[in-house]
Amino acid sequence: MRKLFLLALLLSSATFFSTQVFAQSGGQNPSLIMYRWNGGGISPQPVVQGNLLGTVRWDGLTGVGSIKTGASIQSFVKNPVAPGFLMGNMIFRTSGAAGLTDRVIITENGLVGIGEMNPQYHLHVLGNTHTTGDFFGRIHFDNNANTNDAPNTYIDEAYFERKNRSMLSGGLALPVTAGDVGGILTLAPGGTSLDHQIYFGEDGMWTRRKTGNAADWTGADWFKMLTGENIHGTENQLTKFTGPNALGDSRLFDNGLRVGIGNSAPATDLDITGATRVNGNLGVGMLPTTFRLDVSGDSRLSGSAQVTGNLDVDSDANIDGSIQVDGNGRVDGRLVIGNPPTAPGSHMLYVNGSVIATEVKVELQGSWPDYVFANNYSLMPLSEVEKYVQEEKHLPGIPDAEEVAENGLGLGEMQKIQMEKVEEIFLHLIELEKRVKALESQNEQLKAENATLKAQSGNGAQRN
Repeated sequence: MRKLFLLALLLSSATFFSTQVFAQSGGQNPSLIMYRWNGGGISPQPVVQGNLLGTVRWDGLTGVGSIKTGASIQSFVKNPVAPGFLMGNMIFRTSGAAGLTDRVIITENGLVGIGEMNPQYHLHVLGNTHTTGDFFGRIHFDNNANTNDAPNTYIDEAYFERKNRSMLSGGLALPVTAGDVGGILTLAPGGTSLDHQIYFGEDGMWTRRKTGNAADWTGADWFKMLTGENIHGTENQLTKFTGPNALGDSRLFDNGLRVGIGNSAPATDLDITGATRVNGNLGVGMLPTTFRLDVSGDSRLSGSAQVTGNLDVDSDANIDGSIQVDGNGRVDGRLVIGNPPTAPGSHMLYVNGSVIATEVKVELQGSWPDYVFANNYSLMPLSEVEKYVQEEKHLPGIPDAEEVAENGLGLGEMQKIQMEKVEEIFLHLIELEKRVKALESQNEQLKAENATLKAQSGNGAQRN
């Protein structure tokens, strides 16, 4: 048997002219050595990175003249070599339906990959694993989120065990059930930290805890965790705690499309049934600012609205009902009252209906007609006024009926024109008064002259 093995090694080495095999099958240090170099046998050269150091292969005869490899082990140089320094790996290959395939690798750094030929951990498995024996080690649960602790500082452990529940005494015991055996998970952070246990039984999950350095579980009561029998709820209805260990429906409904508060059939994205109170600032269509309510876009109030503070409307506002302002009111744009049949044009206030006020003040932008009393004012003679009225059927400077019907009547401008006409009338009256007084003076003079003539005429008649 030993001769056959040595013969196989010699045949294997014959395929690599730069590799020699040394074997010692007995003695104190039996070994099998594959020695690789580059170049000829007279002047051998060092191996280089990527060189195959050697192969151990298991072949089999599969037919007449057909020999196939069933498995092999290879080693490759994994670093630039230097005198006294060489790094190599080992690759285990087996032949399956796809032929000879890499299965396991041990890297030059001692990382082992099973199905993963580029392992990143000491044991890196690609695929499922199954363990039938005991596993000894630690599973770390670290809460030091802001530190970078070295692996050798971890002392926390997790235990997975099969337990008879009747043995888990100490405090308030587990209730006796038909299924007496279950699984238990123990989390032990170490030191004086609390050790926690979770027991998985047929009646649900139970938990207890005790200081990690305690000698037993005395005083550690078992408490039942929430399970299916404690959870009651309606589809799409958000849950709430209805007791210390029970869940039930809340008033919040969410079907993934719409949210309802107080109702289970929301008609909009958010549908609230009942009174609503917002203590902070609210933005609709925009981020909230310093105002209690900011609305970006059109808004509509179909009922009554009461605002105890300021109400600012930056765009158009249509009010179909009544509006009452107890404080100051300000409208920076146009104000239309009474639903007019036509657009108000450029006017700032449009009222379709009567207006009553105890006082109206109009501030004119132009000059008041005091210019009528200026010495250089050209006063139209009454004869020309008469002629103009006969032709135009209205006073000079006064809009006619057609213009008023089409464009309306400017209150301030009309007051100005009317005052101008009143002042012109007074000028005509003053002129007429002067003429009347002059005529009266002439009349008195004529009366005096007539009396003198009558007196002289009477005296002459007496002398005759």
